Amino acid sequence: MSGQSAPPDIAALVTLLDHGSILKRLPRTGWLLNGVTPCESVADHTAGVALLTLALAGAINADWRGAGLTAPLDTGRAVTLAVLHDLAESVVTDLPKRSAELIGAKAKHRAEAEAMAGLLAELPGGHDYTILWNEYDARATPEARLVADADKLEMVHQALQYERAGHRTLDEFWHGYRWNYGLCEHLYEVLQRQRS
Repeated sequence: MSGQSAPPDIAALVTLLDHGSILKRLPRTGWLLNGVTPCESVADHTAGVALLTLALAGAINADWRGAGLTAPLDTGRAVTLAVLHDLAESVVTDLPKRSAELIGAKAKHRAEAEAMAGLLAELPGGHDYTILWNEYDARATPEARLVADADKLEMVHQALQYERAGHRTLDEFWHGYRWNYGLCEHLYEVLQRQRS
């Protein structure tokens, strides 16, 4: 293939790898603003959310009717949502809560949606991934709501780890949550008890 241009799918895959690499270097800004250095990257957080999503889906599916669902969670779909949920930050960056509140939810959503559409446009299956990201952003399905819970829980757990390491300015990461699943609320309460 020497001398030939790469097929569009290969170029899109390289672009995705490039953005994955950005996420590995991009620190989670909320931690930095609270004096945590070094701190986890966005990719670190994404891996934690994906792993927690996998475990939570399995636990909820063990009694999906008891969790108020009409069918078991699609674990593969949920993990895919978890992997994609912060990909836009490779373009938009990790906006801390105070910045997101200042620019407004609509502007943040619009910027992230535009970033996702651009990142995924040429990727094989990219349109489907864009639909999935929109599903997550709108919390439109049980799987999307599970990932939203996992996203918050992973952050709370990370706050706990940083507090155990001596950081004392992380109260903002412990408040203001509404949970979609009873299991997730229970896990949050367990983490709160471990804090004290």
